[in-house]
Amino acid sequence: MIHYEMLKYSQKEMSQAVLRQMQLIQIELLAEFDALCRKHGLRYIIASGTLLGAARHGSFIPWDDDIDVEMLRGDYDKFCKIDKQEFRGDTFFQTNKTDKHYPWLYGKLRRTGTQAVRLGQEHLRMHTGVFIDIFPRDGVPNRAVLRSVRGVVATMSRKMLYARVACRTSESLIGRLGWNAVRLIPKQVAFGIAKLLSIVFDEKRCERVGCIGYHGKAETNGFLKSWFTDIKTLPFEGEQYFVPADWDGYLRYVYGESYMTPPPPNRQQITSPLSSYSL
Repeated sequence: MIHYEMLKYSQKEMSQAVLRQMQLIQIELLAEFDALCRKHGLRYIIASGTLLGAARHGSFIPWDDDIDVEMLRGDYDKFCKIDKQEFRGDTFFQTNKTDKHYPWLYGKLRRTGTQAVRLGQEHLRMHTGVFIDIFPRDGVPNRAVLRSVRGVVATMSRKMLYARVACRTSESLIGRLGWNAVRLIPKQVAFGIAKLLSIVFDEKRCERVGCIGYHGKAETNGFLKSWFTDIKTLPFEGEQYFVPADWDGYLRYVYGESYMTPPPPNRQQITSPLSSYSL
């Protein structure tokens, strides 16, 4: 196992050969995910930095170490019902239902026999194989007041779950004590709140969608639902994967007008570093 104890590491600190080996495992997982979605008629898009990599590089952003895909809630729930026998023997689809120790509101497709542990999450007892993230998107209301209420409640549910990390990583004693108090709230409460939000703000009745399990202004305000229903393909790592037909609009919304310009070298670093991994 290769082990790192640092707050951030860049491509130079994590050898390109090791990073590429991790990316190749993730590409295998993405290809399997894509094949299952096509087989079952489910829509998805490669998203966030993965979509940016496809648009700007035709591949991973050189210093990126993860793959993100997004689905509307209806398609995500159908994906969750796919029989595990249809997955490769060394592939594990992780949700809070398939792994009782998993504390997040979105899924991961993991490669059994490997390890990729996010910094600060070493104490969590969940499956820790190399992964790709699968984010479900639920409805975001048009009315500003309702949108704000939804955002606050979604944040509350995330904080209840994030407390299991922050209780160890908070820099102050008071912070750790506070997060430990929040951690006493059962995970099922947060899962229940998120489920209620997905029902009250059904994506089928909304023009905009957002991920309850992920933070950010763009998530609170919501993404155009058409970015998930009007789709096409773009090349990524030598294969064709689904993206919004208006992928330029998606990327401008998330990254701004100059998204095709790479950041300066001092910002070309992994944003969610690993503390340990084995491939």
